[in-house]
Amino acid sequence: MYYYGDVKAVENSPDCINVLTVVLKVHKLSRLVARIKILPSEADTDLDQVITKLKSSIPTGMGIERYGKEPIAFGLNSLICDFSLNDEEGQMDSLEEYIKKTEGVSEIQVVNISRKSVNIK
Repeated sequence: MYYYGDVKAVENSPDCINVLTVVLKVHKLSRLVARIKILPSEADTDLDQVITKLKSSIPTGMGIERYGKEPIAFGLNSLICDFSLNDEEGQMDSLEEYIKKTEGVSEIQVVNISRKSVNIK
């Protein structure tokens, strides 16, 4: 069955699926949270400056939700950061590249990736 004309007539029709709603639900992106361990490039690297650099120019669609320091050994600390990002192809790769290019970062280790809670209406 095809409908031409008023969108409201299609939406109110009991025997028709609202295609616009289905398309919007399919294309609505879910969010991911990636916990990443960041190791400093040197023992005397200021981790607070690394966080400031990461926050200052983070790519669009990404953000730092939480971060903290974790002791490694002999007074050396690493950063544990929770990054939020869209569940799209290539987003995780671009996040990893962005972190690795930041001054003061030696290595990164992805600890965990999980889906954020989704509000279902």
